[in-house]
Amino acid sequence: QDTMMCRVGFLAALLLLLAVVAQGFQGVVPRSALATRAGSSAVCMSDAPKKKYRPTSFGVNPRVYKDRKRNLYNRYYKSTQASALKKVNKAVEAGDKAEAERLFSLAMSVIDKNIKRGILPKKRGARNKSRWQKKVDSIGAAKA
Repeated sequence: QDTMMCRVGFLAALLLLLAVVAQGFQGVVPRSALATRAGSSAVCMSDAPKKKYRPTSFGVNPRVYKDRKRNLYNRYYKSTQASALKKVNKAVEAGDKAEAERLFSLAMSVIDKNIKRGILPKKRGARNKSRWQKKVDSIGAAKA
């Protein structure tokens, strides 16, 4: 009887320990991972959400270095294009046709270069050039 009581006490202590450990890990393991499948008593970890891994250091994956470098170049060229178009817009609002046409030709060369580099899709570049051409042409029409 003493041996039996010892075993029951040990099992009770073990269950208590497991309950404390489980409560400590509450929120760490997703509930879906702890759910058991129908007809099975085993815990299934395959339901846990998979974390997407993206290396952040250059040594792990050389693509990271190339992607960041290309991203810097693309941002620079897009910014250059935006600045050129802002200058054209300022000249259009001022009503200075000669200055607007000069700046427009510079901005169009920037757009063409960005299309050539693959930063800007061909059709979007054509649409931008067409719209800005209309704005520049509207300067003379508004005064006449």
